[in-house]
Amino acid sequence: MPEPGPPLADVRVVEWVSSLAGSFAGFLLGALGAEVVSVAPPGRAAPSRGERVLARGKRSVVVDPRDAGDMALWRGLVAGADATLVDERGPSVEPSDDRVACEVAAWEPGTPLPPDEALVQAATGVQALQWSWSGRPVWLVTPLVGYMTGVLAALGTVAALFAHRRGAPGQTVRATGVRAAFALNSGTYVVGSGPEYAGSLARHGDPRGVYPTYGLYETADGWLFVGALTQAFWVNLATVLGRVDLLADPRLQGSPLTFGAPEVRRFVRAEIGPIFRAERTATWIARLRAADVPCGAVRTRAEFLEDADARALGLVVPLDDPLLGPTWQAAGPAAFSDTPLPAPRPAPPPGADTDALRREPPRAPRASSRGAAPGACLAGIRVLDLTSFIAGPFCPMLLADLGADVVKVESPDGDPFRMAAFGFVGWNRGKRSIVVDLKRPKGVDVLLALARTADVLVDNFRGGVMERLGLGWERLAAVNPRLVHTSITGFGSTGPLASLPGFDPVFQARSGLCAAQGGDDEPVFHMIAYNDYSAGALGALATVAALLARERTGRGQRVDVSLFRTAFVAQAAETPDGPRGGRDHPGPSACRRLYACRDGWVSVAGTTPAHAAALGRLAGWPLATDAPAEGAGAGAIAAALAPLGRAEACARLAAAGVPATACVGLDELVADPELLARGVVVEQGHPTLGTLRMGGAFVVLSATPGALARPAPLLGADGPAVLREAGFDAKRIAALVAAGVVGGTSRPA
Repeated sequence: MPEPGPPLADVRVVEWVSSLAGSFAGFLLGALGAEVVSVAPPGRAAPSRGERVLARGKRSVVVDPRDAGDMALWRGLVAGADATLVDERGPSVEPSDDRVACEVAAWEPGTPLPPDEALVQAATGVQALQWSWSGRPVWLVTPLVGYMTGVLAALGTVAALFAHRRGAPGQTVRATGVRAAFALNSGTYVVGSGPEYAGSLARHGDPRGVYPTYGLYETADGWLFVGALTQAFWVNLATVLGRVDLLADPRLQGSPLTFGAPEVRRFVRAEIGPIFRAERTATWIARLRAADVPCGAVRTRAEFLEDADARALGLVVPLDDPLLGPTWQAAGPAAFSDTPLPAPRPAPPPGADTDALRREPPRAPRASSRGAAPGACLAGIRVLDLTSFIAGPFCPMLLADLGADVVKVESPDGDPFRMAAFGFVGWNRGKRSIVVDLKRPKGVDVLLALARTADVLVDNFRGGVMERLGLGWERLAAVNPRLVHTSITGFGSTGPLASLPGFDPVFQARSGLCAAQGGDDEPVFHMIAYNDYSAGALGALATVAALLARERTGRGQRVDVSLFRTAFVAQAAETPDGPRGGRDHPGPSACRRLYACRDGWVSVAGTTPAHAAALGRLAGWPLATDAPAEGAGAGAIAAALAPLGRAEACARLAAAGVPATACVGLDELVADPELLARGVVVEQGHPTLGTLRMGGAFVVLSATPGALARPAPLLGADGPAVLREAGFDAKRIAALVAAGVVGGTSRPA
């Protein structure tokens, strides 16, 4: 049998992008096996190290928009493409019957602001909701929104290609930074209409975290993240610290998820902080791992690229770049058992493939199937969701948004994050729920019966758990050879670290994300669970890519995504010498900085000498683009803006030609009439929580639009219906419920 090739083996993508988001989308599609032709105009500045990483494996073409022959080459490339990627600085491309046209942008259409990460973060609540010591917004040094925009663009493109293979026409896919910011906060940006609202995880936190058993601690020689988020982990932590007395303290009765009040946080930190400071980080890592407590040392990005475990697992790979020399770079976004990814190839010199592509014969894109077009990209796809917490559920939730029928399979106790009611809604909308006790043989039999007719199964158990349950890949594949089984783990499904527990901040700490934001001050815990959301989104992308590969091969396969792998991929273009923040970081310079106004804060994003001159005139102080963020020039701007309201400050800055926008909070964001009108914010009814506002579709598709079809399910509410669809008769269902194998209490949220 011939090798099947990678998931996107027969796909050509043509990109004309200059943004991080657009380049990262092309990087991901190329990593999945697509042929990516990257087009750029002449005279572009020499690429940075990060840009070289994102250009790896692509073919490079230089096209002068003023040259008729060059533009004929561009049109020929577009005509032969299966998909195009274009951002704000590229030429407009229309879809055709057999071509997907992906538009990547920072803003929703018509927004009069430049495509600037800091401005998008300000306008979408990201800066305002980041935990700080002072309670003010924080300028984030890592472009989280840009990376997520790229993942969503790649996901939308592959989903549209999958729909095309099943009969849909080519279509426009649109991914924006605004919607990506909502995706990165899908469990936080959920609000109710009544005073009982308690949804935002952002409230009450500080840069060490919101829960004292789930945060950063100083050690004798550095910093450590400790992740005792569940009751079992908290018991283990108290035991290893020799403070089991804390388990009986009346202030600490309940799950660690209830320890977020500031006074409780101060109490716990005062009790256990000195214990951590008494020993070195490596000592604590060994002790905590032995006690099965999630943990991670705070490292720099340079140290992360040298991580011996990551290199041994192939998560970071050596690559000789013709311009940079020897490098270590992130591996691909997932591992595929049947259609493995190609080995990364270095980026070519700019324009290296121009002549070759001129000589190549015209290429025709793959024609659509002539079947009936699906109403949504994943219409008719059944997904079994065995996940909990954030990274796991976010993956099948994205599949549900794209039209899949997702059944959440829960234990009798339910997803532990059901207690985070509003957050649970934000991670589990669009799903149905069935309770199955997988610790009992008859429960395993029920799951296997459901798997026989499923297209996808997603789990986020630790490595080895599915096998111990009798649900390993070999058994699942024997039941259903067309099944795509996606596992999202902390450290991978196999290998020496597979059994370790892993939460998002373990990898925030280990990957350099915390250290980069903290700069010379102490490390910073990001409010956004960046690795969780990125792993979930990359899991969805890999799953749809595996479904697309199944159209070619007829076979399902195992797909492995881990937070460890994701921590490299989701910072692929970040380098050890990249931007660094500081304590409640206000911005890198006087021209790119957060400033207080009478009624809040504004984010100013000047980048040119003209911007600096205009700010200098406004402040009455001569200013250069590199004027320090804490210097006299910044002080003069702060004094000029402080008496103004945010709207007046932004108006004056706009009149002077300086890009700026207000830093908005969550309440403002979900009430914004323009976001509501565009569907960026939507309302959805919930059977126990009432009317909720949350993020709408994270990717916009013109021909097969997704739909938020249902709210997050009550526990077990759909069990009988799901079993009937799988062929179980009423008598058998009743017997399973009576035996406690399936069932549920329809617990709220």
